Formats: sequence, C-alpha cells, structure tokens
Amino acid sequence: MEAKEYRIRKALVIPHLLCSLLAIGLLGASWRQGEPSGRLFIPALLALLFTALAVNILFRRLRIDEKGITQHRLYGPKTLSFAEINRFDATRLRKRVFFALSSAESYLLFSNAYGDLRDLIQTLCQHLPAETIGEDILPLADNPPLHLSSIVTLWLMAGILGVGIFLQIGPQLS
Repeated sequence: MEAKEYRIRKALVIPHLLCSLLAIGLLGASWRQGEPSGRLFIPALLALLFTALAVNILFRRLRIDEKGITQHRLYGPKTLSFAEINRFDATRLRKRVFFALSSAESYLLFSNAYGDLRDLIQTLCQHLPAETIGEDILPLADNPPLHLSSIVTLWLMAGILGVGIFLQIGPQLS
C-alpha cells in the first residue's frame, strides 16, 4: 500500500493564516502610530494566538501506511501501529466529531477538520479488524459531517480585524 497523507482542510487553513496576517498588521499599525503599551496588549495577544494556531495547523497531518498511522504535529509525531490499536471510536458534538484510536499503551485523537475525511475513515477501517471499529464509525464514513461554524467564525474574525486595521490607519489616509 502506498502511504496516504491527510491535512487540515484548506477552508480552515486559509482564514487562520489571514487572521494571523491581519492581527500582525493591526499590531504593526497600532505600534507605528505610537499607541501606549497597554493598548498594544490586545493586538499582540491576538497576533500571538492566531500565529501559534496557524503554525500548528500547518504542521498537522495524518499519514497512513501499511504499518500504521502517524499524526504529525508541531510538537512531534505520534505513531500507532495497526497491530496495537484495540479500538476506533468517535464522539460527536453536533457537527464536530472527534475520532480516537486507542491501544493499551497510547491513543491518537483527531477531528473532522481533516480534508477527504470519508477516505481517511474508510482507509482506517480497511486496516483495522472489524471488532475494533465502533458502531458509530461506519455511518460517519458514509456521511461525514463538516464542521463549518469554525470556518465562518474565522472569516468573521478576519473581517473584524480588517475593520480594526482600517479604523487604525483610516485617519492617516484622509
């Protein structure tokens, strides 16, 4: 079997990156205008948080090969071999789904934020014994829910940051 890689959906990555850039831009515009340090705290915090989240999302990927699954993260990879996995379950909270692969010694968690989720679930199900697969997994493979509220929220935040930058530099444009 050829290894397959799954990354976080671009629909989630793009607004995260945009929010990072806009937060850094807001911080830069505020700093350039000589705002007091107390007023720079919020833009600095936003820039730091959005950049950390964006970098984390860019590093996240799942790799499935003939031996097992590896989750690549910012703070290092985590691997579970198919032989050691004793349960594949999912927990659904409205449109958000968290998948858990567990063994006697370890576990691996991922959400439905990954692209090509249907193929990801089906590939895992093909490599695991039927008794390890939870009863809610196969219906999710047939109709994987997409969690869109995070994407909408990020686009709204990008709009708010854009308005903040406009309000910060708007007086200089007149």
